[in-house]
Amino acid sequence: MTHDPHPPSRALSLDVARTCIARGIKEAERLGFKVAIAVVDDAGHLVSCERMDGALWVTPEIARAKANAAAGFHATTLDLEERFTRRMLFADNVATLGSYEFVFGRGGVPVVTDGRIVGAVGVSGAVPADNDHTIADAAAGHPTIPKSH
Repeated sequence: MTHDPHPPSRALSLDVARTCIARGIKEAERLGFKVAIAVVDDAGHLVSCERMDGALWVTPEIARAKANAAAGFHATTLDLEERFTRRMLFADNVATLGSYEFVFGRGGVPVVTDGRIVGAVGVSGAVPADNDHTIADAAAGHPTIPKSH
């Protein structure tokens, strides 16, 4: 078996995920928070995750669930939180759908490349959660999110 030096490119590369995490950590440090930042591809598969020293142990799981929600619904979790506030039963049912876990609280922002959503960033640990959203938005590069439906 030979090693292919040019593997097929993924829509959201590890380099892009690392760039998102670096931007998020910089924003978290500027704001004075210890957070976890997770980056998933457009199918909710984890690409990378980092937990800052001092962040709670549970923050990576919450961050990934926020990223899953943003990727799956092609929207920020800020928008989803507002959308699902009136539909809590639906949100509760979706949150445990299949093998994915979703958190619709603030802190998930899609990653957009060439006008297409290629994944999402999730952030947890910056209470109140408006700060999670601010950090996730910075990590994702302040994207303009295309309207999907």
